[in-house]
Amino acid sequence: MKLTRSLFLTVLGSFFLARISAQNMLPAFSVKELTRGKIQVSWNNPYQNCIQLAIQRSFDSSKNFRTIFSAQSPQLAVNGYVDNHPLAGERSYYRIFYVIQGGAYFFTPALAVETTPAPGSVHQPVTEPMPVNATDTKKEPDKKLTEIIKEKDLVSIYLKKTILFKLTQDEYKHFKDSINKTKDALHRIDEHSVEWRPAKTVPKNNLIEIFIKDDLVAKLDKKNYQLFSDSVKIKTKDTLFSIDDWRKQLHLYAPPAKPYIYIYRNDSLVMQVDPLLYKKIKDSISTRTKDTLYAVDNNHIAIHPFAVKYAWKPSEYIFTNAKGFLTILLPLVKQHKYHVIFYEEDGTELFRIKTIKEPELILDKTNFIHAGWFSFELFEDDKLKEKNKFMLSKD
Repeated sequence: MKLTRSLFLTVLGSFFLARISAQNMLPAFSVKELTRGKIQVSWNNPYQNCIQLAIQRSFDSSKNFRTIFSAQSPQLAVNGYVDNHPLAGERSYYRIFYVIQGGAYFFTPALAVETTPAPGSVHQPVTEPMPVNATDTKKEPDKKLTEIIKEKDLVSIYLKKTILFKLTQDEYKHFKDSINKTKDALHRIDEHSVEWRPAKTVPKNNLIEIFIKDDLVAKLDKKNYQLFSDSVKIKTKDTLFSIDDWRKQLHLYAPPAKPYIYIYRNDSLVMQVDPLLYKKIKDSISTRTKDTLYAVDNNHIAIHPFAVKYAWKPSEYIFTNAKGFLTILLPLVKQHKYHVIFYEEDGTELFRIKTIKEPELILDKTNFIHAGWFSFELFEDDKLKEKNKFMLSKD
């Protein structure tokens, strides 16, 4: 039995030690200012069993983080979020909070970005708003006070007496549904406070259980677990998270998802292509069309279709003469059969001349009732010869 267990540990260790090279122990993400007043947060998520992913923001680097976005599809490999309400001219800090199926959770390190102040603005320090006298109905609470009032509607999530984040009612509902998929529990402290209680486990023979997703892959004593943990940290790109003292979750490294170029037309996604293929598409559009490509950022391209400017050209057969009368000029009237239909500008038929026998025919303005634009269709031997329009001016 002892030999069999040693053999199992050797095989398990060999499997993980084969995955050699250094790594960042947490998923990478980036924060940058797109334009004035818009901050983009992008991330690669290698954890397919992620059940909760939240973007948190703070105006200092160590505390007062508040959840500003909760992903509806936390398991997506590549995703992003645009913060449209950063504090102008201030440095903001962003981090990502992950919850993994089984109860493990962690935060990424915070990244800082400084927003561009508006032209001519004067930098003002961040201060708490002064309270407003409730009896003074003439004064309106300022914007920051309104945000404080909204804070009262948030639900605070605690773990071991430590506040993790604050969620809106909709975000809390999504978070609650995610937790219900696990054996963990949520205990309501009051109307705006909830305690997160991970499921308790009872150790068997003082062995530490190793999980990959929901599968139990090994049971190790503390000594062998320490060796195993050091091997994972030093010699692989995998990550080992603690569910509790007796359960550990191993996340096998997944290479970052291949970035794609997303091409849009009028806010509709036309295609997503490999960056290498995009160069060929870009060259084809540039050389074979008059459309314009506009880069929103490194991964999003907008197509602006070429708009043809219509230039009206008067007809050489039906036109207005120098005196403003409509002239029909058909030099080959003896060789062909002609008829013409006149229309109002909205396409309503006005009248028609079924047979034209003269090479030149002048029509009085009274035939058209009013001045303005009219269109016509000229037929030669019952085939459409020309479709055009003309303008009759007022007398």
